[in-house]
Amino acid sequence: MSDDERSEQDAKQRHTRGLFERPAGSGVWWVRYHDEHGREHREKVGPKSLAGKVYQKRKNEIAERRFFPEKLRRRDVLLADAIRDHLARNTSRLRALKDWKRIGRYWTEAPETRGKTLAEITAADLERYRERRRHEGAAEATCNRELGFLRAVFRTALADEKVERSPVQSKLFFRERNQRVRYLTDDEEERLRKEIGEERWPVVAVALHTGFRQGNQFQLRWAEDVNFETGTIRAHKSKSGEDYWVPMNDELRAILRGLPSRMRSCWVFPSETGETPLDPKNFTNRIYRPALRRAGIVDFTWHDLRHSFASRLTMSGVDIRTVQELLGHKSLRMTERYTHLSPAHKLDAVQRLARPSGKEATGTTTGTEALAAPKPARVGTRKGEVRQGVKGDGRCWDRTSDPRLVRPMLSR
Repeated sequence: MSDDERSEQDAKQRHTRGLFERPAGSGVWWVRYHDEHGREHREKVGPKSLAGKVYQKRKNEIAERRFFPEKLRRRDVLLADAIRDHLARNTSRLRALKDWKRIGRYWTEAPETRGKTLAEITAADLERYRERRRHEGAAEATCNRELGFLRAVFRTALADEKVERSPVQSKLFFRERNQRVRYLTDDEEERLRKEIGEERWPVVAVALHTGFRQGNQFQLRWAEDVNFETGTIRAHKSKSGEDYWVPMNDELRAILRGLPSRMRSCWVFPSETGETPLDPKNFTNRIYRPALRRAGIVDFTWHDLRHSFASRLTMSGVDIRTVQELLGHKSLRMTERYTHLSPAHKLDAVQRLARPSGKEATGTTTGTEALAAPKPARVGTRKGEVRQGVKGDGRCWDRTSDPRLVRPMLSR
């Protein structure tokens, strides 16, 4: 080999340093480099021109201590695996874990996302999923809960650097109109009590007198949550994450004292064995809903018992702040849905604007005469005469505002 050929080969080798083609002649180029600890790394890139840029980029990252090889080993993760990982890592902090597992199965079995990796799921897939669920009859709030679960899964994956972006965008969520207030009337209560039976009626009555959510009520314990000395009953680990207490009225106290579970179980509403609490879904599906149908009560759910508690308080004249505390709401905004049921305080407010009649005010004139504007003075220009609308102290009535408001007259 001549010197010229050897120098040309050396120049070519130096130009392609750190790059190699595999298999030879395939056009697929790899880069090879060593990090700051001397460990060798190889990456499959593609075209030779791109491989040269990647090689130079990695060398710069190593020199600037910005090279993190764990990011290069990121692989596509199946949505099903990400959901299982998210549930396993949050089992102790997720309320209603069975429901979240059910929602997870929706996503893994949905035709829009089945068998896909996290990187393959797009916002368009989620839009198609949402519209299909709405067509099947799912409520807007239900769709939001399912999308919210998927967003939490992607947040976990983002924290673990398993994916670079989340397709769950804010525009996918419905704007919920959560202003429905359905409460039990006195007539409906009598019919429901007759159909459900006296033996099981205390379960419904406690909801009507405490306003507890279903999960809080069926998890009540005698020792921890019911205190007859202070006359309070506690909602443990409520939706807001905090405990709150509701005073027991005389009827609720009598209902609780009469429950047979006080002597045989630690649960206020135990199962048949007494070792576990009563299953709320079992009670609702087998006893509560059939009783509603027999009583002819339509469009009424278990949560509407909580609405009945709040509505009855409001219609009895209880102020909205007290209702908020009894419901355990963190924000007054959640309680404001019940304000229209008690217009008395609003009527009292606007009633204060009503002016007394003239006879009531003076004993001689009518209300029209009392409110009549004063007769304007005769206009004059000579000294000492009073001009129209001008008082002796230099003030005049402002015609563009309330006639009781006055402003200083500008000097002429």
